[in-house]
Amino acid sequence: AVVLIPQTHFKRMVKDVKDCGRKDIIELPHGKLQKLGPNLTVTSYQYGLATDSALMISDGRTTLADFNDCKVSGLPLRQVMKSHPKVDFLFRSHSSASPFPHCIEAEDPTDLEHRSNEHYIEEFIEMAALVKPRHAIPFASNHCFLHKETFALNSTIVTPNKVKERFDQRGLTDSECVVMVPGESWDDVNGFKLQQHDFFENREHHLAAYAQENAAKLDTYYATEAKIRPTFKSFSSYFGKFLRSLPAPLFWVFKPVVVFGFLDQNDKYWIVDFRRRGTYEAAELPKNYSFQVVVHPAVLKDCLDHSLFATFTASKRLHLVLPKGHRTELLIILQLLDMYEYEFFPIFKQALQRRFIATWIRRWRELVEMLTLAFEAFGHWLKRADASQAFVPKVK
Repeated sequence: AVVLIPQTHFKRMVKDVKDCGRKDIIELPHGKLQKLGPNLTVTSYQYGLATDSALMISDGRTTLADFNDCKVSGLPLRQVMKSHPKVDFLFRSHSSASPFPHCIEAEDPTDLEHRSNEHYIEEFIEMAALVKPRHAIPFASNHCFLHKETFALNSTIVTPNKVKERFDQRGLTDSECVVMVPGESWDDVNGFKLQQHDFFENREHHLAAYAQENAAKLDTYYATEAKIRPTFKSFSSYFGKFLRSLPAPLFWVFKPVVVFGFLDQNDKYWIVDFRRRGTYEAAELPKNYSFQVVVHPAVLKDCLDHSLFATFTASKRLHLVLPKGHRTELLIILQLLDMYEYEFFPIFKQALQRRFIATWIRRWRELVEMLTLAFEAFGHWLKRADASQAFVPKVK
C-alpha cells in the first residue's frame, strides 16, 4: 500500500508510518493537487497548531470533502472553496475527542462549559452551511467505548441520528444530511445503497452484545495492563525535555503545578512544576496545584514511551481534577503538549529549518488569521482595561 499523509513542518508522521512497517509514503504539500490516476486527484489542506488536515478527493465529476475534525475557517477555508467550488459530499466529525466536559471534575461548574455536545453538532451544521455540499455525512465519530473504565461514557457520544435531527430542523436548502454506517455506499449511477438497522435507536442492546463478543479479549487486555508500570525516571526524562524546550520568557508569567496521580493509589504523585522548571515525586497531593491528571499506569507509560500526550485525551481514559480558576492553565498545557510533540519547540531552532519555513509559507493565510485574532483579542483586552479604569474611584 502507498500511504498518503499531509506534508507538515515536522517529520513525526513519516516516522510513525515507517514504524508501522510502511515504507512507500507520499507527503502531500498544503494546497497542492496530487494526481493518483487518469481521473483521480487528491488535495490536502493543513490547519491548526496540532496540524489537522482536510482531504479533497475528485474524479472530475464528483468531489468528496473529508474535513474530519479539521476546523478550518476564514481565509484558509476560502482557499479550499475557491479551488473546489462544487462539493458533492462533506464528511465531518460530530462528537467529542476532548476531555471536556465528561472527564473533568471541576470545582467551578462553569469550567465545564468550555465544550459541550451542542458545540460539535453546531460545528457540523455550520461547516455544511459554508461548504454547501449536496450531501453532508456525519463521519469519524461513529465509535463506542468497551473498556471498563470508559463504557459508561457511551451515553455521552453524539450519534449521527442526533446530528441529522438538528440538521433537518435548521432547514439548509443546499444540503441533505445522510446517515451512513460501515457497509453502506453511494455511486453516481444508482445513488445511495443503505441498509435497515437500529444501531442508534437500540444502542444499549448492541453495545452489550458487542462487549460480550469481545469479553475474552478485554479480560486478556486487563490482565496485561495490570502488570504495566511506568518509572519516574521515564516521566522525569519526558517532562524534563518538554520544559527545557519551552521559550524562557514563558516561565516569567506561566507557573502552573501539574499533578499526575494513579487510579486506586493515593500515596504516589508525580509533579511537573513550572516554577521549579522540573519534576519531583510526592507522597501527598501538593497544595495549590493547578490541576490533577488521574490515569491508569499503563496509559501513562504508553504516552511517555511513544509521545502520545497530544492524543491520549480522545480515549477518555483520564480523570481531571480542576480547582477553580485554573481552566486556562489546563488548556494552555494541553496546547503546549500538542506543539511539543508536533515539533514546534525549541521554537527558534525549529522555525529556522527549511522544511518549517517552506510548510508555513504555503499556509500563509493561516498566519494572517492568527495575527488578526491576536490583534482582536488585544483590542478586547484594552477595552476591558479602559472600562475597569473608568470606574476606579480616586483616593486622595
